[in-house]
Amino acid sequence: MGRHDREASNCSESATSLTPTMEDYLRHIYRLQRETDEWVANSTVADRLGVSNSTVTSMFEALAERNLIEREKYRPVRLTDEGRTAALHIVRRHRLAETMLFEIFGYGISEVDSEADVLEHHLSDRLCREVERILDAPETDPHGDPIPDVNLAVSEDDGTRSLAEVSESSRVEVVRILTQDDEVLDHLVSNGIEPSAVLVLDETTPFGMVNVTVADADRRTSLPETIATKVLVDTVAEM
Repeated sequence: MGRHDREASNCSESATSLTPTMEDYLRHIYRLQRETDEWVANSTVADRLGVSNSTVTSMFEALAERNLIEREKYRPVRLTDEGRTAALHIVRRHRLAETMLFEIFGYGISEVDSEADVLEHHLSDRLCREVERILDAPETDPHGDPIPDVNLAVSEDDGTRSLAEVSESSRVEVVRILTQDDEVLDHLVSNGIEPSAVLVLDETTPFGMVNVTVADADRRTSLPETIATKVLVDTVAEM
């Protein structure tokens, strides 16, 4: 059995044993672990998914029974090794779906997440590989999130920092946007702030506003610091 066949077999077994709702939980737990230093609280998942704490508790019990999360009653959870593997299959499908919608069908980055939420449960491994081939093996999705490869290898540590941490007069490139909030994404994109955009930090005010110039558009805009923390950037060398 070849590498692709093994990957397809493993993914097929995972797909047939998990419901779409379970897959949603695993993907969100994976993302939240990246944001919360491993352990994820019940209430955090409830807020992210827009459901009650009791609903999350019931799902945590089901995932724990399948050895997909480490769980103690009334304590935060984290993915087991098996759970992380299952989550990465889902993350791969979701981020490839987002990239396909963005690159092929012209969706905006504030539109791709909800559509990919539906598609991620139905994309076959063969179709995922075809999307990769057509798009020339993209490494990141439209938000700048890394796409796990066919072997589920993924690099989440890219050495970036948030826009809120940048010193004044720095010239930086947007690498990743850590939010799925449609209103926030629309606001950022409408002001030219999206992956690959070059920004110059003009000023951080005492009132918690970050003022930047979008270099390519020569446009100035202000962001609340809470939003600036969601924009990950890398330093650009001066020309």
